[in-house]
Amino acid sequence: MTQKLNQPGAPASPAKPREPQMLGHAVGKRVLTYATVAGAGFTVCSVHAEAKVVYTPVHSFVDLNYPLDLNHDGITDFLLSSFDFSEEGAVNIHPRVKGNKIAATNASCFGSAAAALPAGAVIGPTVSFRPQANCLAASASYAPLGPWLQVKNAYLGLAFVIDGKIHFGWARLHVSHHFYYCGCIAALDGYAYETIPGKAIRAGDEGEEETESFVQPATLGMLALGAPGLTLWRREQDHE
Repeated sequence: MTQKLNQPGAPASPAKPREPQMLGHAVGKRVLTYATVAGAGFTVCSVHAEAKVVYTPVHSFVDLNYPLDLNHDGITDFLLSSFDFSEEGAVNIHPRVKGNKIAATNASCFGSAAAALPAGAVIGPTVSFRPQANCLAASASYAPLGPWLQVKNAYLGLAFVIDGKIHFGWARLHVSHHFYYCGCIAALDGYAYETIPGKAIRAGDEGEEETESFVQPATLGMLALGAPGLTLWRREQDHE
């Protein structure tokens, strides 16, 4: 095709405005696919960015009473108690807010027992919670019993209310079986909770190993190519 050039000194002919053209059906479909994938990627980013485990490191004996405020809002969520008087002693936990509950077990104790969960146990909607699961360990006439006797690094599963919604958390405890007549037969070693209402948390999760998921949107050009473009994009990701 011959291109017509303007002669020197001659006025330039005005450029004709380009008229918008419709994309072909296949290209338009690919562009729409790109927009959908990119939008989904940014949605994933925002959801994971909001999820957070808040961990509080604590190393303290439960000397008679210990108020447990999981989310540090100034409201005691649970009250831990640990005592021994002569032949009687107990380690208990009681909810202090209506709707708060403790993961329960059918083990023998004085009253309904609180479960001693292992590290990694899922604490969430599928767990059996009871507000009356108050007993961790107890003794009477030198006959100690309970699921928390001589337990180290076990976890209380906790469900508690923030702004009318249930959140899940844990508290790590050690309990002695000797009952030393000192009111210090239990020790608290940190606690945590999940900031997303209704989202399960694993016992011992301190939030450090959580990896956020980010979807990098591919370029419009690659996605417009369809399957070959996606293959090229994946190949680039593998080399990063």
